[in-house]
Amino acid sequence: MQSLSPRRIRSSEIGDKVDKKTIIAVLLIAVIFIVYTMVIKQPKQQSDDTVKEEVVVEKEEKEKEKEIKKEETEKVDEKIELTTKDKEMEKLIEVQTNLYKAQFSTIGATIQSMQLLKYPGEGEEPVELIPEGGNQISISLIQDEGSNDLSQFPTICKKESIRLIGDLKDSLVFYYVKNGTPFLKKVFIFESNSYIIKLRLESLDTRPYSMKLGFDSGLMLTEKDKKDEMAYTNFVAMLGENFERMKLRNVKEEKSTIEGEINWAGVTSKYFLFFVLPENKELKKVSQWKIEKKMIGFSVTTKEIEKADFSLYFGPIDYYLLKDMGNGLEKSVYFGWNWIAPISKVIFFVFIGIHKVIPNYGVVIIAFSTIMMVVFFPLTFKSHASMQRMQKLQPKMEAIRKKHKEDVQKMNAEIMKLYSQHKVNPLGGCLPLLLQMPVFFALYAVLRSTIELRRAPFIFWITDLSMKDPYYVLPILMGAAMFFQQKLTVTDPRQKAMTYFMPLFLVFIFARLPCGIVLYWFVYNLLSILQQYLIKRGEKEEVVRVEAEE
Repeated sequence: MQSLSPRRIRSSEIGDKVDKKTIIAVLLIAVIFIVYTMVIKQPKQQSDDTVKEEVVVEKEEKEKEKEIKKEETEKVDEKIELTTKDKEMEKLIEVQTNLYKAQFSTIGATIQSMQLLKYPGEGEEPVELIPEGGNQISISLIQDEGSNDLSQFPTICKKESIRLIGDLKDSLVFYYVKNGTPFLKKVFIFESNSYIIKLRLESLDTRPYSMKLGFDSGLMLTEKDKKDEMAYTNFVAMLGENFERMKLRNVKEEKSTIEGEINWAGVTSKYFLFFVLPENKELKKVSQWKIEKKMIGFSVTTKEIEKADFSLYFGPIDYYLLKDMGNGLEKSVYFGWNWIAPISKVIFFVFIGIHKVIPNYGVVIIAFSTIMMVVFFPLTFKSHASMQRMQKLQPKMEAIRKKHKEDVQKMNAEIMKLYSQHKVNPLGGCLPLLLQMPVFFALYAVLRSTIELRRAPFIFWITDLSMKDPYYVLPILMGAAMFFQQKLTVTDPRQKAMTYFMPLFLVFIFARLPCGIVLYWFVYNLLSILQQYLIKRGEKEEVVRVEAEE
């Protein structure tokens, strides 16, 4: 903090510095919180509003004896339209593992539904990640004449359904057939206890293709507060060694393309993630665009290949699960601003550690609040001692004010001299509150975006610690606790108005915050009341002891 000088002090009420600084500190918390929820970092990308579809040069046939095969291949290059008869041939194949239930269509060999069995949606059904009518993981073959979209192309798959239990594996094999000849194979491989789906694409006509995988409908919004969830909808990618995160508001409605080394790419909602990870870095570009102003679609395009292997992930944004997969996938977890993220991670690790012993996250937050009280106790005690010395100086400060009431500059200089003589810091009272700010914002980030806190209940009406209190009971209790705390700490009659203003102001701010952070601040205030009581009782006992000795 900057040192105070007589020239910088403009107010004649120097004795009120502590409480004014406290008001300013709390107002600063509110302002920074509002900015924190709005400010976003936009990654660098290449805008490509007029990008043409990628093309691959077809290899010339060299041997005349392959003329028949060449004619069949040329028929594949023609634009393919789905007839009414083909649509009637559509077959839906259900795949269920221990973690999800998915539905595949033989039209385009696409995924039409993905439900995560361990996470409830808005009703009692498992959460659905693919919007209605969505066809994910469609394929386009890129050729000289343009792009051949196979998203509506009828395929052949022999299996009717798959149900995996235990530690089993199974697969679905789709064949793209034209004129009786398969020209492309698409294989999905499933494991019963993994969110990863392996995907293999293989050209069957011995020619390399540039293939485009499309995730055209984005991730479905899964939470009740859609507007809030849209703030956490991102395009994410690992480009070489650099992780990129692009918020929904920064994604354009027209396609924008990033070229270069693409390790993986995906999209997130508030709590869930889909990504495409190539096994051998076959990707050469990724495009992303906005869908209906609320979701993000993207596609990845390979180099010329005859076959390629990918890992597809439909699942929770689980830090430990993603970290075990490597490739920097855990960076998809949002821990707040860069300077806040390290603190958020520490809080997150502490929460997870305590939760292993205490299964209720509400009780975990109470335990964490107690830990913070213990951590900040030395600083709080020092702050209290500073405020006590300030109170003892009040008579002398009043005398200086009366003596120099016509000369404000002289009055301020004398009061600062008094502070210096008695080693009093006028800002010492607000220091603990200022140091709480990083913890406050880090806790907010953890509560708002980690899958572990999604729909985590506490007691009674508090069924989701990540959302605001629907009845505003907790914010009101927090305001009442702060009022009693102010009554204990504010002894100057001129600061009586602040005793009422500050609790009301914070009730208004905290009413819109997650229950978890309100619970944290409520418990912290209760503990502060207890702490103040014990400190004052100790001071009284010390006075009695000294008087008894005299």
